[in-house]
Amino acid sequence: MSLINKISRAVGVVALGSTLVGCDGLFNHIAEKNLDDVNIEIETSGVAEDVEIRRDAYGVPMIEAASIGDLAYGMGYSMAQDRLAEMVGMNLLSRGRLSEMAGPMALEMDIYMRTLGVTQVIEQRYADLDADIKAHLQRFAKGVNAYIDSHEDRLPLELTLSDYQPEAWHASNTIGIFVLLNLGVGFNLHEELGFLQFAQKFGWQKAAYLAPVYPDEKIDFAEAEKISQLQLSDETVAALNQQLQRISAVEQQLKSVNGQGIAASNNWAVHKNKTQNGASLVTNDTHLLLTHPSTWTLMEVKSPEYSGVGITLAGVPALVAGYNGHIAWGETMVMADTMDVFLEKLRDNDGVTEYLYQDSWYPVTERTEVIKVKGEDDVELIVQSTRHGPLLNTALAGESKHEIVPPQIHSEYGLALAWTAQYADKTIESFFSLGQAKNLKQVEEALNGVGFIHLNVIYGDADSIGWQVTGTYPLRKKGTGHFPSPGWTGEYDWTGPWGGENTPRQVNPEQGWLGTGNHRTVEPGFSPTLTSSWYYPERYERIAQMLNTSKKHNYASMEAMQADRRDVFIAKVQQRWADADQWKNIETALQQLDDDEQENARFILERMMEFNGEMRETSANAAIWGALEHSLTRAIFLDELGPDDSHLWHVFMSVNGRAYSAYQDHVLGREGAPFWDDVSTEEVEEQEADIIVRAAADAYTHLEQQLGDEVADWQWGKLLTYHWQTNSTKFQKYLSGVEAYAVGKLAGYTDRGPYPAGGNRNTLNVAGHDLGTDYKVWNVPAMRMIVDFSQEEPLSLVVAGGQSGNPASPHYDDGIDLWLSRKNRNLPFNSDEKVKAHFKDLTLLKAVSE
Repeated sequence: MSLINKISRAVGVVALGSTLVGCDGLFNHIAEKNLDDVNIEIETSGVAEDVEIRRDAYGVPMIEAASIGDLAYGMGYSMAQDRLAEMVGMNLLSRGRLSEMAGPMALEMDIYMRTLGVTQVIEQRYADLDADIKAHLQRFAKGVNAYIDSHEDRLPLELTLSDYQPEAWHASNTIGIFVLLNLGVGFNLHEELGFLQFAQKFGWQKAAYLAPVYPDEKIDFAEAEKISQLQLSDETVAALNQQLQRISAVEQQLKSVNGQGIAASNNWAVHKNKTQNGASLVTNDTHLLLTHPSTWTLMEVKSPEYSGVGITLAGVPALVAGYNGHIAWGETMVMADTMDVFLEKLRDNDGVTEYLYQDSWYPVTERTEVIKVKGEDDVELIVQSTRHGPLLNTALAGESKHEIVPPQIHSEYGLALAWTAQYADKTIESFFSLGQAKNLKQVEEALNGVGFIHLNVIYGDADSIGWQVTGTYPLRKKGTGHFPSPGWTGEYDWTGPWGGENTPRQVNPEQGWLGTGNHRTVEPGFSPTLTSSWYYPERYERIAQMLNTSKKHNYASMEAMQADRRDVFIAKVQQRWADADQWKNIETALQQLDDDEQENARFILERMMEFNGEMRETSANAAIWGALEHSLTRAIFLDELGPDDSHLWHVFMSVNGRAYSAYQDHVLGREGAPFWDDVSTEEVEEQEADIIVRAAADAYTHLEQQLGDEVADWQWGKLLTYHWQTNSTKFQKYLSGVEAYAVGKLAGYTDRGPYPAGGNRNTLNVAGHDLGTDYKVWNVPAMRMIVDFSQEEPLSLVVAGGQSGNPASPHYDDGIDLWLSRKNRNLPFNSDEKVKAHFKDLTLLKAVSE
């Protein structure tokens, strides 16, 4: 391959860099060409009447039109101005076509998405849309395409560097963005794949402890025991494990760019009777990947048929969360288990692949996918499916026609994936209706139709508040789907969908507030199973603690809650370790250390036991607690799941950080927790206290190495950092040589940070990072919204970054300092006078006849 071709492959998901462009000045020259004057008149035959696109000091658009059709056109044009490269990249990702722009580095993600059949899901859902919604998406597409056509010679930086000319935006592409959102908020698939790998190393019983359900629920042995029905030879185990590693690696890549399987968000609402000013409060902060540009884009829209202000996704012409003059709403993830892995017994029968089902063999169904790869030959993919779904491992292990795809691995078992995408629904129409709702009854009716996205929606108006779960969930004949099921028996099959008007919900509770934090929102054993992968309960516990503290809440108390960085988990650990018997064991273990280690470990433990849990970036005690958690995770698990660079450790990091985890379960005292013993010391059987004091000693050494010998210099924010990085930068770790170098050069221009961070994954102001690996924050409040119905202009809203995806724009990063301040910003909507004063710059799409 020529050097030029190697260089042209260099940048990840939506950007292909080149070392030929070697400095920020040249990057900036390209980016600046893409910028438009914000005060300009553009003649277009695409609208029936003039459309105003006004922008405020942070570049947030307010789009006003005389009809919903013209509004959609204006939304398309405006969104393309801000985020065209992101829209193009996400569309290609959703359709398994990213290799057309990014080259071979994206091939396995494309194979994965093609295997899932996402394109087929998109087209089927688009075909089923109501005529009005389809027309809305078509008008939006025309607005996007008007922008593309007028900027062919000055496209965004990423598209210019990749030499990729985007094709016309199609109305169905919006469905693809929703499918990606579904993949992001659907959960448990990575846990199922991880469990198979854990079980192959430890056996199903011990592996089950690595995926606990919740602290008050028993280890899920009933689900884990399903794996014992497999009779696997050593050769089969080796082949299956190799395939699992490759599937897990693709899952990790998708997490890097799409946030797939990432726990997200807080929301709560306070009834008017519990507020200072006698009107409801509704808040939301969605926790997503720390990425640049921000996942969310801000928008205010006004037309006779559809109006509101809030957040949406690039490519979606509707508000996902916000305020419409009547009601406000915001979402968190249910952590829904909407995918099940079925292990299938396979055989080759005279060249035909067959699978076993209830004592009979059936041929798999097959379809052919052709993937175009930039600079390379096309790759032909044969996707095989059983009655349970597509076979993931056979797709990724197909006959290789490209150097990046390893040779075929034959296995007598397949991994079929069942997914609720098979069930038709009205999600797009329902979200649009949600934005038009004028009262709580209309909100509930709209949410009943949301099947493809699984959310806790908190909503309210000035007088009332409500909570409702959305989504379609599978009805299973048997089991919960927590771990993979044998497919050949038929006993774990799905029997159909469940959801709609039957999902959990509540309005105006007696306690005066509602809130969710990805915690278990239903009683143990709720049927059907929504998920077995709830997030840690601490964020919700802190919500309840703060809302119950005051009898009268207001805007200031809501903002203080969103800014809160107290970790209540540490109080649980302190209480447990302070138990007389436990502390006696810790003292005994301390006595076994040499003098220096004992002094260091005692210092760490004493400081930790007096810590109030405030994870401020300037706090030494926060740094001590963070380092102790880092060392404790490693001390408990690394001896059996390591070393650091092993695939199994990376899988554990993924599982450990995205739902209630083995780390927290062990530390809270799970009876029979099997990973306390250090297996590398065969002559000694360590007890819990031994590992605790060893971790404390290691934490002291770790802090000295990271922050120096002076305890006075230790600060949490010197360890924990925010770093706004593009998807291109995040892909650098998958590259080498000239490609990695080129991405690094571009990152110097596009990325921002690092900045000191506060909080952790248990705090309301979340700062999620992988315990035991590093202190890079990857999970943050991607937006913060407060709606105070007592105010004339109720909504305040910020996102984690800027409105624009163009690094040359002042609105690329001007939102970072605002976000770091932990303050929100008011966006007027009700008063025309205040709206016009706030949104001062004006781009006029002037209607002209053809």
